[in-house]
Amino acid sequence: MIASDLRKKFKPFAVVATVGTTSTASVDPIPEIAQVCREHKMWLHIDGAYGAGLALLPECKWVTAGWTQADSIVINPHKMLFVPFDFSALYLRDIGRLRRLFTLVPEYLHLRDPVGAEINYMDYGVQLGRRFRALKAWVVWRAFGREGLAARIRDHLRLAKLFSDWIANDKRFELSAPVVMGVVCFRYKVGDDDEKSDMINSKIVERINASGHAYLTQTKLHGRTVMRIGLGNVLTTEEHVRNVWELIHSTVDEVAAPLIERRALLRP
Repeated sequence: MIASDLRKKFKPFAVVATVGTTSTASVDPIPEIAQVCREHKMWLHIDGAYGAGLALLPECKWVTAGWTQADSIVINPHKMLFVPFDFSALYLRDIGRLRRLFTLVPEYLHLRDPVGAEINYMDYGVQLGRRFRALKAWVVWRAFGREGLAARIRDHLRLAKLFSDWIANDKRFELSAPVVMGVVCFRYKVGDDDEKSDMINSKIVERINASGHAYLTQTKLHGRTVMRIGLGNVLTTEEHVRNVWELIHSTVDEVAAPLIERRALLRP
């Protein structure tokens, strides 16, 4: 893509690499991307909105590979780190860039310290006023502590692995993406009929969500509909996950069986 832009006399200026994509929580090869950015003098931004919280675990230090070469990194503690919505943190190698870009001191703000001794967030973005978001983060992190947060994230990883093992051991289902965080993407299969499988997977999600007993999401991977379960609630236990798996099984029987029978009857 960079080569194509250069041939058209465009100047690529930034790359956004992701640590924990929305659909599958996959991680881009940051060190390799960073090398390309250095070669072309491009800004490297790391979107760790979901996955960067994994760095809290010593055994998951791999997730931070290449971070030291980034120009900016964003993380949303309201995702993996249990802070209520909304709360995002932006880290910059040179935070002075934002201040030089956004600082504006109209007459009605004459009480501000002119030498910039205070940290006023209006100088680092387009917003003038904002809520006291830091308080809720302080409360959550003070309550759990670093080890408490790590223990809960670690248990979500365990539950995701457990759930993926159940899928792997059931021939009716397949994993749709590697499980690297607390997100599992999977799919109910109807032979080689991808369109029929798409419809059934979508109906399973709709039926379960309508029941009020659990909440699944669906996404598209390689053009196919897959189910998606995300673990992130501090109150989630193995019993909850097992109940969801049983609910999926019973819903499959309700949704898929009639469709498969109808298909068999229509065969010549």
